[in-house]
Amino acid sequence: MTETQGVIAVSETEIRQFGCPYCGYRSGHTSISAFGSNVWICGSGECRKECCILAEGVTRSTIGFGSFYPELQAHPRRGIPSHGAPDKKPDGGGEFFYSRGIGMEWELSCFCCGARDYRHRSRDTSKPGNGLLNNIAAFVECKAAGERVVAMFQKGARLDYRDYEPDRVQVKIGACNTHLPNLQKLFELVKDDSIITNARISEALRQ
Repeated sequence: MTETQGVIAVSETEIRQFGCPYCGYRSGHTSISAFGSNVWICGSGECRKECCILAEGVTRSTIGFGSFYPELQAHPRRGIPSHGAPDKKPDGGGEFFYSRGIGMEWELSCFCCGARDYRHRSRDTSKPGNGLLNNIAAFVECKAAGERVVAMFQKGARLDYRDYEPDRVQVKIGACNTHLPNLQKLFELVKDDSIITNARISEALRQ
């Protein structure tokens, strides 16, 4: 049997219930889609294996792997519920925080003063702004970890969680222009080891 002949084809229903046919991870992405067939790649960093997902009623993949067209089979992990990303923590405390750098974002407040407009130049937050702020967006391990990171901040941080992407969870932290240096300081503190702590947040607030 060639390597491509080992590609597994399972139903869309069963992939939702039991996850990756190899490891059970619930998240991944589709690389090719055609006529009720999808080539799906597991999103787990430890797996990354490929399989074929067939829509209901499709019994043979419409996508070929060389000359091989995998046929529908029972999910190898049938009966074992799918799982998401583990809730991992750094050994030395804090939370993993994989920053994507500094950008701009809507619907945030400044983590220093609570302003909701990047143009804010004073501590008067009574005037409404346009809702655009400087921000750090960072991936976290899971939803629970993201909730813990948000709880580290008195203001200015929110969880970005989507039901259709349960393992691509981000925390977003805002800053007005006045406090952009504080946000830049926070980025510098976390960028090397991707760990955020209460002490680092406090240091950034003192910038």
